[in-house]
Amino acid sequence: MSVGALEGNRTLQTLTPGYNGAYTTADGWAGMNGWFTGTTARGKRCLMYETYLDLQGYQLDDLTLYPQMALLQDPGAYTSDDTNTPVMQVVDIMSQDRLNIDTLADLIAFGNLPGFDLSKNEWTNITFGQHRLMMNSAEFNETGTKTWLTAKRNDFGSGMPVTAMKLWCYRFVYMLVNTTKTMQIPPARFILAGNISKDSELVYMQRLRRNYELQGNLD
Repeated sequence: MSVGALEGNRTLQTLTPGYNGAYTTADGWAGMNGWFTGTTARGKRCLMYETYLDLQGYQLDDLTLYPQMALLQDPGAYTSDDTNTPVMQVVDIMSQDRLNIDTLADLIAFGNLPGFDLSKNEWTNITFGQHRLMMNSAEFNETGTKTWLTAKRNDFGSGMPVTAMKLWCYRFVYMLVNTTKTMQIPPARFILAGNISKDSELVYMQRLRRNYELQGNLD
């Protein structure tokens, strides 16, 4: 069934809310605004927000999204009132695979991410990814709530053509603080610019089939 989706250049975006909650050893990070914590010991040290870019209309018309530019906008401060100034890790991902917070927590613990050697996710299905190592700066002489700054940033992902119905967007934050301490995460926006094009039937079906085969390998 055709829905009359138009070809050409498009800019897609989805917004994620901010977070302001507390951590307890027993329950992990408090859920709020759609943010949720994990269920395992490692997962409870993490927060995740899940949303998606809706590509169903393009798939119904057998169209392919060719990414040209992907980025995350998060103007605001990452803060916490923890006195031990632990390291914070922030991971933002656009993925054709749906991800699991506990699995991602395990990967982070071993210095790994989706699309790399310890994950079941194929690199081609990770459209965009960004990993940031955040640390508190003692040079600001802050007291009480402190600000976390980016110490190291790495981008990853394939930028390969997308035929999926949904492109999943994830904000993932790992930080282990003392119990009852809080963390604040600013709102953010995922942005993906690309070209919507129609491939030959053979190329499109091969790409669609490969995508579903890779999805099946995650089960």
